[in-house]
Amino acid sequence: MKIGLIVEGDSDKEFFDKYFKPNFKRDIIVICPGKKGTCKILNRKKVHQDIEALFARGCKEVHVLVDLDTQCDTGQKFTCIVELKEWYTKKVSLELKDNVVVTIVSNEIEAWMLSAWERSDNKLKKDLENKFEFKKSLNEKELVKKFIGSKKSIDYRNNKSLKYFLCKAKILEEIECR
Repeated sequence: MKIGLIVEGDSDKEFFDKYFKPNFKRDIIVICPGKKGTCKILNRKKVHQDIEALFARGCKEVHVLVDLDTQCDTGQKFTCIVELKEWYTKKVSLELKDNVVVTIVSNEIEAWMLSAWERSDNKLKKDLENKFEFKKSLNEKELVKKFIGSKKSIDYRNNKSLKYFLCKAKILEEIECR
């Protein structure tokens, strides 16, 4: 079954295209709304257009992934996944159905990568940077490349939002989804 993903940024798209597709599910289409380097995941019209476009391309489900530590200008900081999901759903006037799911990535997609080594709930990009022990800060695309080069595998047992996504998208059958 083909699924569609709407992700927040260019590095998120790169993670799914270059790591996730080859290792988990090839039959996904990943969209990052807007032009490169911009965040349009809060634009109601654009999100709805992208959902319809993914269904038109044969996707049976669409998953919208929003970082808890979102880089988009929300005007507020969220610490609660449920609170952000409710706010986001209302903000973009999204009617959640069985085939449209919002997943809050806690805190950033880099936390899913960090799950290869340790418990990574509520971890940040800087925590993954520290794992690679670089003196200078890496941009998000460089971090994705470093992670892929490490040949490590993400581990859903180390990140609740990763497990939630894999369960909702029915990607790994062996996960007990409770």
